[in-house]
Amino acid sequence: MRRRSFRGWFLTSVIALHGCTSTREYRAAIASEDVEARIRGIKMAADNRDYGAVPLIVDRLEDEDDGVRFYAILALERITGERFGYDYARISRDRAAAVQKWRLYIKRGEHLSAAERPESGSDREDAENPGA
Repeated sequence: MRRRSFRGWFLTSVIALHGCTSTREYRAAIASEDVEARIRGIKMAADNRDYGAVPLIVDRLEDEDDGVRFYAILALERITGERFGYDYARISRDRAAAVQKWRLYIKRGEHLSAAERPESGSDREDAENPGA
């Protein structure tokens, strides 16, 4: 399975230059049946810091392809500054708790308020851990 994720990464890197151009296109790609299209859509959402795409990307945390899950968590971290303990390489059962945290985060609308936070997650970490 690892080999497929590296192949997906390579193909995605090669075709990224020919990616989607509009928000609607890359958001639709995130739910595509094609692995490379899903990854491309996820990367475009991250590049655009598209907070509105966060719920779509969270759905990809449960994707059958480990490469899609890898890019999904990277995108979510880039957009929101959060990970909630998610590890794309863990088995489904072990990822479930983190996915539930993501779903609660969305339900509360916190992904939208993340747009108002400083871009660097380290600023927030310093405020949460004074003297660290």
